[in-house]
Amino acid sequence: MPSQSDVLRFLGAAALWLALDFVRRVLGRRGAKGRTFAFELRAAHILVGFDLAACVAMLLLQGPESASLHRAAATARLLCGALAGLRILEAFVFAGLRLRGRQVPRILRSLGVWTISVGMAAAVLRHEYRLDLSSLIATSALLSVVLGFALQETLGNLFSGLTLHAEQPFEQGEFVSFGKWSGKVVDVGWRSTRILTGDDDELLVPNSLISREVVHNHSRPNLHDSVEIALVLDMDVAPARCKAVLREAVSSCSLVLKDPAPRVLLSGFDPNGALYKVRFFGESYPKQRATLDEVYEAIWYALRRAGIDMPYPQQTVSFRESASEAEARRRRENFAEADDLLSRIDFIAALRADDRKMLAERARYLEYGPGQSVVRQGETGDTFYLVARGELSVRIEGDKEVARLERGAFFGEMSVLTGEPRSATVVAVSEAGLLEVDRDAFSRVFVSNPDVGKELATVIARRRIGLADARAVEPAGSLAAVEGNLFDRICAMFAFRPRAA
Repeated sequence: MPSQSDVLRFLGAAALWLALDFVRRVLGRRGAKGRTFAFELRAAHILVGFDLAACVAMLLLQGPESASLHRAAATARLLCGALAGLRILEAFVFAGLRLRGRQVPRILRSLGVWTISVGMAAAVLRHEYRLDLSSLIATSALLSVVLGFALQETLGNLFSGLTLHAEQPFEQGEFVSFGKWSGKVVDVGWRSTRILTGDDDELLVPNSLISREVVHNHSRPNLHDSVEIALVLDMDVAPARCKAVLREAVSSCSLVLKDPAPRVLLSGFDPNGALYKVRFFGESYPKQRATLDEVYEAIWYALRRAGIDMPYPQQTVSFRESASEAEARRRRENFAEADDLLSRIDFIAALRADDRKMLAERARYLEYGPGQSVVRQGETGDTFYLVARGELSVRIEGDKEVARLERGAFFGEMSVLTGEPRSATVVAVSEAGLLEVDRDAFSRVFVSNPDVGKELATVIARRRIGLADARAVEPAGSLAAVEGNLFDRICAMFAFRPRAA
């Protein structure tokens, strides 16, 4: 017949197991901190389960013939109960320290708990069986050798973890790379370090392996991420022009730091073309993938707009056209579209067919990706744009949108005709195709037809008054006054006077 004390121990163990199970389930629904605390109670929950199992064995093992097994079960119950109490105390103590903003390295915490656990186990065995583990280990050379070989890798990881804690090459939350692993440090334990990769995969890397690698800490001395990419560009294009295009493309990216400014170096030549290295700084290492995506996209569009090719190895014999030939071909291909769009603009539709054809022949087709700026408010410019496809946003004073432009719309006439800085920023909302006409093309038109300047002045005056209304400021005079002032400035810019009426 089970004793009353055995029954009470069983009931106490069962109640504690159910209580821990309930607490862990509740904490698991209380966010990251709750889940962390629930995980720390997991070891105590398992030990209480073993304690409960030992209590069941004690209830079943009754009578003189089961006395030795009953004592073994009682010893196991005592040991599991003591260790469970230690783990519960550990979870609550360190949870309290976290609430006060104090972080204890996990490796020190684990070493402390394991040391106390071994001491408790030795004390229980000594009390129950008069077994002295220290003398047993000290007097058994064979056991020492066996333990040494069995724990060789574990001890190596342990001492490597202690070295990492002493030198602190990285801390929890920092981004590091060592060997072929890279990611965010989640936890540094006594045996291994947990890393969260950029693919949201968790890696468990042995500390002994980390101690043999060169550790690259991306979070020190600052969070800025230095990136260098290599490109091969057309040998026929001047290095100064290639550098300018690449530098402008990288500088336009929102995730690239403006200070220090991006650098472009000509690093050599190979059979495919000229080798360039682009070096820039991103906001942080975690954003490196997004930064590279934005930079490569900006470079592709910039090179496409500039008519610069990126050669690649060919397996068959082919004849490549030069940059100037490619530009002339693109102009011919886009002539029909340019002529159609120009004919829809009122002041250009009034031109002679030959003048309109000349503008269309000189138009360049440019492509912009979503979010890329075509022109920026305050910059100088000598080009005029027509929207061939896509949608663009007109913004002033930062991000204040005043208009949307679609196919057939045009902008940039103020800068190209009067020399004024850009009055607004134009950003591509979607992938956009634009036709660009430069100041020299308009100069040739004015030489043959000076009267078109008056019509241009009328359109520009209306646009300026519209921008003034959007900014909620007073326009610089009436429509007639603004028109007259602009016409005089157009005449001065292109050095012509209209024919007398």
